Amino acid sequence: MTFEDLRDYINFMLKRGKIVQIDDEVDVNLEIAELSRRATYSHLPPLLFTNIKNYREWKLITNIFYSIDAVKEILGVDNLEDIGKNFLTEFQGIPLSLIDKIKSLPNFLKLGKIMPKSGKPKFKEREMGLESFPALKTWPKDAGRFFTFSLVVTKDPETDVHNVSVYRIQILNDKEALMHWQAFKRGSLAAAKYKEMRINKIPVAIVNGVDPVIAFTAASPVPPGIDKYLFAGILRGEGVELYKLDNGILVPSSAESVIEGYVDLEDLRPEGPFGDHLGYYTPVDYYPTFKVDRIYIRDNPIFHATSVGKPPLEDAWIGKAVERIFLPFIRLVIPELVDMNLPEYGLFTGIGIFSIRKTFPGQAKRVMMSIWGNGQLSFLKFIIIVDADVNVHDINQVMYAIATTVDPARDVLIIPNAMNDSLDHTSLHPPLGSKIGIDATRKFKEELGREWPEEVKSDENVVKKIEPIWNKIIGKYLPSK
Repeated sequence: MTFEDLRDYINFMLKRGKIVQIDDEVDVNLEIAELSRRATYSHLPPLLFTNIKNYREWKLITNIFYSIDAVKEILGVDNLEDIGKNFLTEFQGIPLSLIDKIKSLPNFLKLGKIMPKSGKPKFKEREMGLESFPALKTWPKDAGRFFTFSLVVTKDPETDVHNVSVYRIQILNDKEALMHWQAFKRGSLAAAKYKEMRINKIPVAIVNGVDPVIAFTAASPVPPGIDKYLFAGILRGEGVELYKLDNGILVPSSAESVIEGYVDLEDLRPEGPFGDHLGYYTPVDYYPTFKVDRIYIRDNPIFHATSVGKPPLEDAWIGKAVERIFLPFIRLVIPELVDMNLPEYGLFTGIGIFSIRKTFPGQAKRVMMSIWGNGQLSFLKFIIIVDADVNVHDINQVMYAIATTVDPARDVLIIPNAMNDSLDHTSLHPPLGSKIGIDATRKFKEELGREWPEEVKSDENVVKKIEPIWNKIIGKYLPSK
């Protein structure tokens, strides 16, 4: 699916009767967020607010990613795993950065229309400040109003690879905001490189209101080194049109708004509290300050926001889509991996369930270590490994596997002083915390000390003989089956 911009997506949804337009006056202070959460919990389609108190110039959209089917519709696929599989088969050896494409002409020609391209901006510079944006206060004790689904664009100073991510941004005043990029996020890692080069003011752009495919890409853990604009082009089937700002940052030319500026790494200020996706307020901590140089905006602008809190909200459905899309990538590193489930109520960085084809003793613990060394999966606090015949998406099957294969002293692995989610309030000194791995696979003789017991199975001849009798029973007493 290719949308020209956010407006094109809204028109697409309007034609299908899948936009809930709200013309009643609503306030950015708690009211929009409350309505948005109720809509997501109820699996309603996107909400388009047209009458925002004190922000008459704006429309505001929330709840774009309201279900897993909504993500499939945006990406134009029925099977999300096919995206990862097609990427791996069609684009091996792709150039990782926008500069590398020049050095790799054959690959550049191969990629064709999905490469980023230059575009004429639809926005224009305006004299306005951050407080003119209808950013939301989502929970009563939040420190203020936050950008919650704006894209933060940075550039790696060594490779020129652009990173596009979603970080919450707390507005301080018209010219300043706080950039909440956590340790080991790509924006923070780029900042560390600038700091090593003794550059403390790094170019940044805050972008809002883009094609939802680009927004989804920004929220996804694209493999390190791959330019997210390039990956968005692969998902869209067409390259993203970009415009180069004066600070050297490339931004989507069809964005509803762009804030050009820099992050001052030496200007750290207290950020938060903020009611986050764990369902708790994250406490105050120090983060660097973003400072505005210029603001660009389209006529009759549309602002994109989300409300986070206890699952399942929009981030849950983005997470489930990411799980499916990136499964083929993880299988490259862990070939014995069959399937995985990052349950939405496990908060994606909390609990992960993985099935493997087990062929040798100790393999489950080896896989745990591989998972904890793999990108965003490294933040998982609980890992459960089961056999290939266990459906990881059926929690009852997983519970049965744990109950019938696990001896806690032998099969539970606890790792202290490891890196977890920075928002994990259960740790004394986040992001430093502990991890637990559970080997819920059937054990080899070397692991158990004796042969694993034989599982019960029905007699095949008896099954064939009673089948007609059983069919009569279910036909009479279970007709709906």
